[in-house]
Amino acid sequence: MKILYGINTNGQGHINRARVFITELLKDGHDVHVLLAGKRPPAYAFDLAPKVFYKPGPIDIYKDHEVALSKTLQANLKRLWKYANSRRELIQLDKKENFDVIFSDFEPLSSTVGKQAKKPVICIDHQHSLFHSAVEEAPGRTSEKVGFKIVMNIMLPYYTHCYSLDFTDSIENCEDTTIFPLVWKQEFDDYEITNGNHFIAYLARYDQQQIIDVFSQFPRETFFVYGFNQNKTVNNIQFKRTSRKGFLSDLVSSKAIIGNAGFNLAWEGCLAKKLLWLIPHKRQFEQITNAYRLQQRDLAFVSERVSIKNFQSFLEWIEEKQYQPTNELPVVDASLILSRVYRHIKDFYLDQFPVKRQIRRQIRQDVSRWRLKQKIRSMINQELEI
Repeated sequence: MKILYGINTNGQGHINRARVFITELLKDGHDVHVLLAGKRPPAYAFDLAPKVFYKPGPIDIYKDHEVALSKTLQANLKRLWKYANSRRELIQLDKKENFDVIFSDFEPLSSTVGKQAKKPVICIDHQHSLFHSAVEEAPGRTSEKVGFKIVMNIMLPYYTHCYSLDFTDSIENCEDTTIFPLVWKQEFDDYEITNGNHFIAYLARYDQQQIIDVFSQFPRETFFVYGFNQNKTVNNIQFKRTSRKGFLSDLVSSKAIIGNAGFNLAWEGCLAKKLLWLIPHKRQFEQITNAYRLQQRDLAFVSERVSIKNFQSFLEWIEEKQYQPTNELPVVDASLILSRVYRHIKDFYLDQFPVKRQIRRQIRQDVSRWRLKQKIRSMINQELEI
């Protein structure tokens, strides 16, 4: 099949989730065109497949550990003309390439193109698990939940079926959304999981000086910090440039993981069997949900901010657990989800074919009736002439 795979690039989690399925799709012999849309992605994102391109897409802006709504809205309104151009270019690309199916990881441009072309649109994400009837909904403010539902409808306005990953034990289906347990990432096959002497922290969008002030108070510990794309050392803290391989190497050999409650970091922590200290972004219901569900399973220590007191509590918690999770989540292979996806695509086109045959048959019947009428009129005219 020829596939267009749209990826939201606001944060690296979408990129690294899509990598799992793109790798499997390429292995299955499909021609995959990858659309990166949102903020300018890191360089490694362009290695996802042989055909990767970038288009401007919706962005988000953070301030003080939360989304700055007014600034985000203003920035996106100024960029609307770019989004319109991106959409037109993608429509033309689809006419040229004639994609069989559209995949979207929370990326709206590919979704709207699929809708216009009346093609199957496959959503593979985590966001649609938040309100799925088969899993417990996290507590939170009604305004945060409503706000996130609005964001979901904006970012994915159309899909024919959604396959959503979550911290769950079983596959659950409800109408047009199927929940799956965590999927194994093929990248982890290249690494040995060990317990080293360092903490790894991914703290993009946090105040760097606050991180230094807190971590410096624990000189016996070593911290590898990602998220600022810098190479520098301050006391016992090593800031590191963005590097997928470097990050994974430090993650699988870490003592424990510190970061926001983004799904991808927590997912990789679970695969590496690491304990987590999660600090969810304020009023970000997805991260609040991730932190809540992992805390319920005793896999994460959760706090509202980075502080000396909170890190001390986290230290005591992981030492009590001897740096090992007491619970494990089930992990499935990506091929299991894709087998469902292939079945859905087949059913989609089978449902469409009878309609197309019916339309063609109706056209043939209409043409036959028209010809018959023309023949009758001709015969009548001949009789009248006689």
